[in-house]
Amino acid sequence: MKMVVLKPKINSKFHFGEGSLERNSKIFHSNSLFSAIVNNYIKLYGREDLEKNIEKIKNIRLSSLLYKIKNIYLIPKPEHPEFYKLKGNPGIKPKDIKKIQFFSIKAYKELLDNELDWKNKIKHIVDYQTINKSIVISEKEIEEIKRIFGIKAEKLKHAKISLISKHLEQKVAIDRLKDITLEKDDKGQLYNIEFIKLNENVEFYFLIDYNNEDKEFIKKLEASIKLIEDEGLGGKRSIGAGFFEKVEIVDLPEDFNEILDENSKYNNLEYKMLLGVGIPNKDDIKNIEYYKLIEIGGYIYSLECLTKPKRNILALTEGSIVKNDFIGDVKDISPQNDDDEQNKNNENNNKLNHKVYTHGKPILLPFNPKRDNYGS
Repeated sequence: MKMVVLKPKINSKFHFGEGSLERNSKIFHSNSLFSAIVNNYIKLYGREDLEKNIEKIKNIRLSSLLYKIKNIYLIPKPEHPEFYKLKGNPGIKPKDIKKIQFFSIKAYKELLDNELDWKNKIKHIVDYQTINKSIVISEKEIEEIKRIFGIKAEKLKHAKISLISKHLEQKVAIDRLKDITLEKDDKGQLYNIEFIKLNENVEFYFLIDYNNEDKEFIKKLEASIKLIEDEGLGGKRSIGAGFFEKVEIVDLPEDFNEILDENSKYNNLEYKMLLGVGIPNKDDIKNIEYYKLIEIGGYIYSLECLTKPKRNILALTEGSIVKNDFIGDVKDISPQNDDDEQNKNNENNNKLNHKVYTHGKPILLPFNPKRDNYGS
């Protein structure tokens, strides 16, 4: 397994859409990351080579695009009731818990080892170990965070840090098919797009398991990942969004390696947490414990067809909790009408001549749920 670190260009902006240009996701999901890597693979080696290696490519495992603050790596909060419900903790409100979105991997490891006492010391954690009310870090990382951002306050909850900022930009609408400006009352129709920008100390990363020993295939896959430097990620790249100064493939940092190593002491835990989007196969349904759902859709990104919508599909979000036997799946979401007789007889139907896949085999992180009786 490897980590890919993506350093944004200075003043880079990103649009990771969620069905609306005016709404921007903080996470670029693993299914979209898979699509970007596959499209880069085609640009480098052609569709014929892709088809030859399609099963190898479908079997890789990916996390979503996550954040790192220098050497502090953030992962999603587990979608377990323990991290949403309060039981007799004076001075803490339910919203204090619900606002938390991420753990550092070091804090998460301490959670696995029962060193982070979530049940009995939640007020201390919220006051001293939580950045911007949304990111829980280890006590061992507090001084580093204060040094990086010049924080003088004793309690982190009193510090205001702009890690990720949102920006709205106004654009003129263009007809996707005719490539002309859409007008209303003889004026160009305007719309808003939301972008995010990262603090200079914040970068992206994701994890990838090649799940294969074929050195030639791995070399091609890594070249496709490196091409993200030039091709970028996310929407609105035509107007300068989504680009990176550097993309590096590195070994796993120590905390990740200790948790994910094949000989890790955590491998005997019964549960796992998803670090990417999970699409259950028919045998996985019984292994789903706690989850949130995301609807995957949007338009197909292909040089042969730029205006066809994908079939929508529901998937488990990052942070969902499953049992050890969960595998995940890769689904064909090609438009349903591409094979019907009417389209076959229409020369101008803008028909795809290849399959469109969405990836749902995420990196899984061992998870140790509390033994209290939380309801589903």
